[in-house]
This record gives sequence, C-alpha cells and structure tokens, in this order.
Amino acid sequence: MTQTNQHQMPSRHVIDNAEKAIQVAKDAEMAVRHAQIESNPHKLQAAMAELEAAQHAVAKAQSQMNAHWDDNRPHQELVQVQDDLNQAQQSLEITASNSMQPKQVR
Repeated sequence: MTQTNQHQMPSRHVIDNAEKAIQVAKDAEMAVRHAQIESNPHKLQAAMAELEAAQHAVAKAQSQMNAHWDDNRPHQELVQVQDDLNQAQQSLEITASNSMQPKQVR
C-alpha cells in the first residue's frame, strides 16, 4: 500500500502543477480579452506579460508531464491533463498572435 501511495504522489504533483498552469493560462487569456475590449494599451501590455508568463508555466508543466510520462505508464487522468495542457498552449498561441500590435500605435 505504501508503494502505491509513493508512486501516486509524483503523479498527483505533476497533475496539480499542470492544472495550475492551465488555470493561469485561462486567466491570462481573459486579461488580454478584457484589455482589448477596454482598448487600454497599459492593461494590454500587462496582460501580454501575464500571457507570456502563462506560456512559460504551460511549457514547464508540459515538460514535467513528459518526464513523468517516460517514467510511468500513463493513466486516464494523465492523458486528459496532457490533452488539456495541449489545448491551453494552442489557445495561448492563438491569443498571442491575435494580440500582436504594431511597434508604433498612432
């Protein structure tokens, strides 16, 4: 029983980190959308920084997930979280590309 719990702890940690990264990504996307709606360049700049931080968090979570995947047989929850991470990364990339501004706004 102890072995099973010790084996599951790293999985839980990896999943928790991934879920946090996914939430950070959702929050960053929402911040970008709100800044765009308000047409506030200062808020947009801050939101874009938040978006970049979210991209790093998702990339780190994916790296941890991949390392864990190599060491363990994946189970359904890991597969689902991996899919959610991939969707979060794609969504962040789309939001970032849609939010690009020209260097000089007139």
